[in-house]
Amino acid sequence: MNGFSDGSKSQQVSVLPEDVKRLLRTGWSRWILEKNIKRMPWKTYHTLAAAYRDGFCRAFGLSKTDWVVIPTEKTVAVIVCVRNEEATIPKLLHELKRLSPDEIIFIVNGSTDQSFATIRALSDAIIVHYRFPLGYDVGRAIGAQIARSDILLFIDSDIPIQAEHLVPFIYAVEKGLDVALNDLSPYITIFAHRDSVTKMKEFLNRVLLRPDLKQNSLTAIPHALSRNALKAIGTRNLLVPPKAQALAILNGLKVGAPATVNVITKNKHTSQNVGVFNPVASMIIGDHLEALKLAMDHVGARLFHPDAIRRRGEMEKVMAQCN
Repeated sequence: MNGFSDGSKSQQVSVLPEDVKRLLRTGWSRWILEKNIKRMPWKTYHTLAAAYRDGFCRAFGLSKTDWVVIPTEKTVAVIVCVRNEEATIPKLLHELKRLSPDEIIFIVNGSTDQSFATIRALSDAIIVHYRFPLGYDVGRAIGAQIARSDILLFIDSDIPIQAEHLVPFIYAVEKGLDVALNDLSPYITIFAHRDSVTKMKEFLNRVLLRPDLKQNSLTAIPHALSRNALKAIGTRNLLVPPKAQALAILNGLKVGAPATVNVITKNKHTSQNVGVFNPVASMIIGDHLEALKLAMDHVGARLFHPDAIRRRGEMEKVMAQCN
């Protein structure tokens, strides 16, 4: 069915599928607001949303669908970095079509397989293609620069995530968060068994007076940003995610970790990310050192730790007299 009736016998209104989804999202978001529905378990939310969706489709004579209703009237972009992931792209696109964001942007870089052709054959998404590898962080920054939506959601193509599991990150930004991180703390072992990257993530959050963020970082997907966060951080700073996170905190943006998606056990192991001193770990540690330097430049060499008792000036006087 290509269109539906607005209920009037005198006029038939033809609506494209994307417009139908927009009406569905708008209706659902306003219904939540009108009913003053507060926080609920996500399982309950998705049950209610599916019932609303099914009733909407019946009312307008539409076939049953598996669309996942996003609880926001704001526009949403999903940004996906791709490098040699033709095997996972069909499943990824299926979930993104269920989510039905306003923009889907693929940054295909350094691929030697059929990733580009697969995306183009299965969707009308925006594709930015580079023959050479960029790195995930550069790809995400480019996608953010292109996106025009109010909420930006970042995922990777090697881990297809169920659409329902992406909704909490979008909703967190809808409800006021500027930076919505993936809460990986349930999967982190005791301190003695943590790797150096995990320790660096927690250290950065602690020195920025955000111990509540634990080991959670913009280096992990999925995560979401508000348009306000993107303006405050600057797209270029997304090239080094820990720096972007530090800037968000230093600028007083609302940063939190509203939901958990297990991307640790699903992460693909390669020669670049396995081993104690692997290249990826070294890069991320270096990123955190850049973030610490940025924080010290903003706040001072001691960051937020006072130096109230030590009177360094007296030593300077004595040294001047001795000279």
